[in-house]
Amino acid sequence: MMAAMTASAQTVLWDGEDEAITSRNEFGGWWDRGNPSVVDNPEKDGINPSAKCLKFTMTGNDFGQKHLALPFRDWMNAESGNQLNLNGNRRFSVMIKKAQNENLLVELSDPTNGADNYWQKTAAWYGSEGRWQKVVLDFSTNDGMNDYPGVFAITAQTGDVNEPQDVYVDNIMVEPQPMVGGQLLKDVADNSLTGSVVVTGSLMRGDCQNANGDWFRVDYDDFALLKDKLASDVTTLDVRGVTLKDAYWDQIQEKCPAITIFTDGGTLTAIQDVQGAEPTAAHRMYSISGQRRTDMKSSGIYIIQGKNARKMFVRTR
Repeated sequence: MMAAMTASAQTVLWDGEDEAITSRNEFGGWWDRGNPSVVDNPEKDGINPSAKCLKFTMTGNDFGQKHLALPFRDWMNAESGNQLNLNGNRRFSVMIKKAQNENLLVELSDPTNGADNYWQKTAAWYGSEGRWQKVVLDFSTNDGMNDYPGVFAITAQTGDVNEPQDVYVDNIMVEPQPMVGGQLLKDVADNSLTGSVVVTGSLMRGDCQNANGDWFRVDYDDFALLKDKLASDVTTLDVRGVTLKDAYWDQIQEKCPAITIFTDGGTLTAIQDVQGAEPTAAHRMYSISGQRRTDMKSSGIYIIQGKNARKMFVRTR
């Protein structure tokens, strides 16, 4: 467990494997709301192959009946003597599995720090209806936060709970900010990145809701931000090791037509459909002999069919 972090490092707040971090921990651990316990992961064949996870049961609509709280200040301080320092990171993720699609509400708070006391709330949609889903919550518009929160609290459902419902929680993360050359991507000048570019941290796109007072939508798009920072003559983009929430390379490809993208799979590619969804007509791929292709797992020349068809060479390891 890490009590300090850099802006580019993914930090695990809780990973489900350490039973000592439950309410049985002498340092406090999870509060007893929902009767939390560590159990075997009931679904290891999807996006969350972890052996263990946390389980609790929502029993009604009162706050304490659908709410979990991890006072990581207590056990981090007791075990390491240090506070968690977010270093400006404002994006978090939670792996969650439950029966009903609904908003997941997360509160970060510092209720023990005098004048800096705050409760900052952000909600994001869970729509996987009984399967594991990585829900990402962006706190970049929550202006009341500092870098030293004390409690991570989860309300598993903002809507009504019609009957008792088991909820499984795992892999609570502080997601790193995207960086280039040791500099935060947001601080890089537009159109200044040329040649070969290596990105670290994370690249994500999505939306959530700032839930302090009247809710309002928060959109985040690291891919659009990266596109703005790249010059049109960039030749390679290395994102191996980057934490991705889906992948959206189209705008980058359009701006940098000669670019080759290195991904974790070891493939040199310009457009990669990481979700395996049916590509749009503008992105359908064909081999040089005219055969329709659904992936770029083999070396060769590919034709991207669109308004202006273009050739692309791909080499695989």
